[in-house]
Amino acid sequence: MSEIVVARFPDPAKAEAARMALAKLGRTYQIEPEDIELVRRGTDGNVEIMPEVNIRLAHVIGGAIWGAVLGVVFLVPVIGAAVGSAAGFLTGRFTDVGLRDAYLRDVGHQIAPGEAAVALLARRVDPGALAETVRRFGGKVIRSSLSGRRADQIRTVTAADARGAEKASLRDQPELA
Repeated sequence: MSEIVVARFPDPAKAEAARMALAKLGRTYQIEPEDIELVRRGTDGNVEIMPEVNIRLAHVIGGAIWGAVLGVVFLVPVIGAAVGSAAGFLTGRFTDVGLRDAYLRDVGHQIAPGEAAVALLARRVDPGALAETVRRFGGKVIRSSLSGRRADQIRTVTAADARGAEKASLRDQPELA
């Protein structure tokens, strides 16, 4: 079962550094991330979601490549690339993989203007490594679907005062395929 952990950071630079450190934990197999998103709330109150991978761009590039390949078969590679790019753009626009944007916007509205949060959706989490990473960048866990001893371990390392922590619900998320 997947776990959701959301940590708040005092500024976007620290949140970005924490996201990069979490990605590094994924490469060393201390966590198995499915999605790591950065949510930033500007001083004007607007919420901006910054995904780790730009899905739309990936779809456009993939569509252009496949369109060009099919276009070569019909001797019109440029038209094939254009049609493939358009199809990739449309599929990328309507694709929401990992953490839902509505969930992330809700997280963004719960942090103060000028702050940022990192949301992690992972199959497996090493609570000690996660807690140390969040603490090292001055963060505090505000939502977690971890339960029992694992959640206590993260809260103990990241902050002595866990009153602001809210239980994240996997029911707010799409079914993972």
